[in-house]
Amino acid sequence: MPREMTVLFLTLFLSFRPVVAESEIPLVDMNIVGDEEPKDFQKYRKILVSPTVNTPEPFEGFGGFCGWPKVCRLQNGDLYVVFSAGFWHASWPAPFDKHGQPAEYAEKLYKEFPWLKDWNCPSGGRRMWIRSSDNGKTWTRPKMISIVPGAYSIGDIMQRRDGVMFAASIIQTAYGYRGRMPATPVEFAQRQLKRWSIRSDWTAVLRSDDNGETWREVSRFEGPLQFMASPQTLLETSDGSLLMLTEGVPWSRTLKSGNLWPDSKWVSILLRSDDDGVTWTGVSIIGDNDHHIEEGSLEYLADGSMGFASRTSSAWFQSWDEGKTWSEPRRLHSGEGKLMKKGDHLRLANGVNVILTCGGGVRGQVLYTRDSGKTWIKPTTEHGFRCDPLAYYPDGCVLDDGSILVVGDHQGFKNEYGPYGAEVTAIRFRIKTPEEGEGIELLPIGGEPVGSSR
Repeated sequence: MPREMTVLFLTLFLSFRPVVAESEIPLVDMNIVGDEEPKDFQKYRKILVSPTVNTPEPFEGFGGFCGWPKVCRLQNGDLYVVFSAGFWHASWPAPFDKHGQPAEYAEKLYKEFPWLKDWNCPSGGRRMWIRSSDNGKTWTRPKMISIVPGAYSIGDIMQRRDGVMFAASIIQTAYGYRGRMPATPVEFAQRQLKRWSIRSDWTAVLRSDDNGETWREVSRFEGPLQFMASPQTLLETSDGSLLMLTEGVPWSRTLKSGNLWPDSKWVSILLRSDDDGVTWTGVSIIGDNDHHIEEGSLEYLADGSMGFASRTSSAWFQSWDEGKTWSEPRRLHSGEGKLMKKGDHLRLANGVNVILTCGGGVRGQVLYTRDSGKTWIKPTTEHGFRCDPLAYYPDGCVLDDGSILVVGDHQGFKNEYGPYGAEVTAIRFRIKTPEEGEGIELLPIGGEPVGSSR
């Protein structure tokens, strides 16, 4: 292992909130501006990578899946997009039962997707990147970051004020053990040792000093919770330190009764690094004993606070002390079920904060606040403004003129490489002014700059 790589064990002070039923979580204050005007999404949408457009160089096990994109606008003006090239929604090393997944979980997936049983991709999906130097009109050919079995996608990517780029991804080869750990101590320890031996659920942090042309891994750490998922946000503080918002399940084993204890709820975890991502310490846990708090995108607001919204309830949390303590949750959407899924959180130069998300039957959608999270502007109480009905798990960046470029993916279709393809989509829009009646306006990618989105 290179000298600069560090294996860490993290400790946190865990504090959970009292049990709160989802229906009892109050809603945020909303400014509902009415029905949306119809939009010609196909006219403005661009496909950046797919099984037929700018396709990555095929490798063993590539099945035409090009998804999970993240976009960053660099200080030199380039648009930099990372994505996962693989064969399925989760392109772990395959066949799954031969590369770390427990047999019972692999069989469950094979029953649902029979073709996975014979799929051979020993290294799993690849983390890749493309860039544009003309505001998205044209894009480079895909290039690979590195091959780490189980690290099939990038959770987030950012460029610090000094020009250094950072990225983070989960190394996940044994996801299926969650909820399938034995109840007895020895058997539990045996399975945990197997997971540890293949470095599953470890987080890898990468660094680039040349605007993303080359990358090196600077740290790799286990935990801090037993089962971890992809890091959701990398964010720079005012003093140049790094924050990482990630997520995990505190404990997940099977009782003799066959039930899980405790009920497996995801919690969000805020970590901090003061040495360029080499070591990480715990700041806080944001969780609730009654429902999941996960897939949050963290950003600063105009008043100096920070906040994020979480899957699945759309619960909004805000902190005024750099993430040490958090507000009580308030829901951004009304309704029940999966109201919100993974997306992004952006701050415009004029102090408007924008959340990109999907869920509630609406894929790419937008909601925003002009007053640091006190009031949220939306077309209805149930969802945000539609920006692209194909964009699953949207991510965005702010362009020079204040407009927003959003990337997402459209997945699950048969293609020449396999039965479960995906394509990276892109669309551009601006936030309308209050005088215009609020909402969004779609714009051509690479088109003329617009006036400031006030």
